Amino acid sequence: MKERRRHKRVEVNFWASLSHPLLGTVTCDIQDMSISGVSIKLDEDLKFFVMMELDVKIRGDGWDDSMPALPVQVTRVDKREIGLQFIESCEELWVPSEDDLNFSADNSNPMQDFAAHGDLGKLA
Repeated sequence: MKERRRHKRVEVNFWASLSHPLLGTVTCDIQDMSISGVSIKLDEDLKFFVMMELDVKIRGDGWDDSMPALPVQVTRVDKREIGLQFIESCEELWVPSEDDLNFSADNSNPMQDFAAHGDLGKLA
């Protein structure tokens, strides 16, 4: 299968709370994330569908708790695994500088270097 993602995914140790007017608030584990979205795994079967919009509040060690909930849109549903795309591009809000991240010389995976520094989520 051909990789269609524009942004590199990074495995993270975060969880999230999802808010929707009809579903209320549910929690989930984040499997991986990129600058354009997150992949989550739900604890229970819920009726998510592609194009559904909701808010996600990312939580966990190394994530800035003062960050607001982010609007997302469901892009993939596979049983309890859900793909969410940020509705507003984070690229326009934040692009890490090489100086701030102390990238390795090869600069092959900047998101992973960023996550390794424990600063993922301190976007503001």
